Amino acid sequence: MNFSDEEEKEFVQKIFKEFDKEEYLNSSFIGNGHTGRVWKISDDLCVKIGKEICHTEIPESFKECENLCVPLKTFISKSGTYIGVVQRFLNLPSIQYLIKNGIKLTEKQSAKILFDILKGLKVIHENGYVHRDFYPGNIILTKKEKNIMAVIIDFDEMRPIAPETKACFQYNGYQAPEVVFNNDVYDEKSEMFAFGITFWELVVGKCPFGGYNFFGKVIENSWDNYMQNPELYNNRVKSALNNLPNCLEKVEGVSNECTNLLRLLLDFNKDNRISAKEALEHPFFRRTLENEYQNIK
Repeated sequence: MNFSDEEEKEFVQKIFKEFDKEEYLNSSFIGNGHTGRVWKISDDLCVKIGKEICHTEIPESFKECENLCVPLKTFISKSGTYIGVVQRFLNLPSIQYLIKNGIKLTEKQSAKILFDILKGLKVIHENGYVHRDFYPGNIILTKKEKNIMAVIIDFDEMRPIAPETKACFQYNGYQAPEVVFNNDVYDEKSEMFAFGITFWELVVGKCPFGGYNFFGKVIENSWDNYMQNPELYNNRVKSALNNLPNCLEKVEGVSNECTNLLRLLLDFNKDNRISAKEALEHPFFRRTLENEYQNIK
């Protein structure tokens, strides 16, 4: 593992010793995230090292929600250059992995995952915050005994719900119409739209008006290509989103309850869009979660 400098190397080693690990091992390195590098400390803990990590104070109630992976302890390097955030270690891929690899889930398989995500969003929103970086790459699956759980991660971009709160990226393929067309306030209803696109990708398949295949793949393959001609990609997002009402009229292969919930989540008018609390009470979940959840193989 190549460190940025000696300070980062010593900082990682110091954190490992704090948890009774004599030294870090290269085999414990998990990978690079958008805002930092991640190491596995134990079967239950990992640490993210970065220069700009989670400046927003996390409410205590977040720590009580098993569907939110929040900082448990924070370390700062000697010079203040690096921040280390210790959090739960989640042992399965993100749901973006499922979407990227075309793994389409049945309604029964997806229901528990989506229900878990909603439980996390409900806590965030009812505490007066929006995640702002909500997309499938920040939703990780983890397995404990025989149960698979979905957990929302990465609160670096979280902000209070306020008139001045904007999306951290206007054209990321998961943004609501009010964000894409008007750069309007980003609030809990905007975030529910992003959840709706994620819902579509898991249950219906490739989303024709947003999501990973429409835009995430573009910036994953080459951010430089996007930056050379952002208007081209941004206009594609706008054009596809305009096709949303037509797409919603042609949803096939899913239950009536599923279609109804998708329409409530993806309503162009944010005032009509369903909240996380309301979505948790929707008949789609009451029906699909009656039986025991079938683990993803």
